[in-house]
Amino acid sequence: MNRLLALLLTVGILAGCGSGNKHTSGGRPVTFDDFKALFPEQQAPYRLMADSLLQKQPDSLALQRDVLKQFLTDTLVSADSTKTRHLKYFPLAYVAGSALQYFVIKAVDRSSTVAYICFTDKKGKYLNRMVAASKDANSPEQMSFTLDNKYVIKTSTEKPVGSNTALKEDFYMANANGTITLIMTNSNGPTAPGQIFNPIDTLAHKHKFSGDYTSGDMNIISIRDGQDAKTFLFFITFSKDNGNCKGELSGTGHFTGSSKGEYKDKETSCGISFQFTAGRVSIREIGGCGAYRGIRCFFEGGYAKKKAPSAK
Repeated sequence: MNRLLALLLTVGILAGCGSGNKHTSGGRPVTFDDFKALFPEQQAPYRLMADSLLQKQPDSLALQRDVLKQFLTDTLVSADSTKTRHLKYFPLAYVAGSALQYFVIKAVDRSSTVAYICFTDKKGKYLNRMVAASKDANSPEQMSFTLDNKYVIKTSTEKPVGSNTALKEDFYMANANGTITLIMTNSNGPTAPGQIFNPIDTLAHKHKFSGDYTSGDMNIISIRDGQDAKTFLFFITFSKDNGNCKGELSGTGHFTGSSKGEYKDKETSCGISFQFTAGRVSIREIGGCGAYRGIRCFFEGGYAKKKAPSAK
């Protein structure tokens, strides 16, 4: 309740900053803590899917431009100077890192939405920013991002190619001085049916339930051997609603019975139940997994096991 009250007071404080007033109604200057309180606090890993950018927010939550200029300099506003007349900025998330602070801000105009990650040092000094997610009504291309436990940023750019999808994943590290380093790029190029980038594809699969399970061309659950007989590795990726809702999750599950397994995310409330039968696996969410999927779809359904290629 105290945090909610503080947030409401801060919104009221900063709402008056559009006219250039950078003081509270009581004459106290707006502080960095006031600004930070406008952002929902999140923990890494944090994920933002492209289609969740389309969620509308009330204008009362929009950040005033003078406030952005005060704490994040004017680069965020001036960078989009050709469209600034129609742009509105909304606070999406704040993540406290080990060396940096991460602010996720959504910029919305009439037809497109972009999410920026803005970086400050521990004292609140603005250092840099990067485009991390985007959704444009006039383009089929879209971008999502994940900030993992080690504060590595993965942007995933998807683009339809014929009836399939090309995926490009870029991995970045934001350094303590704000510079951004590209660590690695993965690209599957234009995908053919059944071709999905599977990060655990080459791992051991001797257990009777290990293998690849599919439901259509672009939906797969990959199961691989765990460190012992009680655990298993998994990778799930799916695309529903003609590619408008996607999800991806990987981790280590635990067998809870002879044909049942379960995964519980250590950082969120996300959980997945696995039910194995002869040649099939069914999954369902047992916790909120919105950090790993779009808002209109779920980790659920049955998948058939692919026949393993015969050894030559």
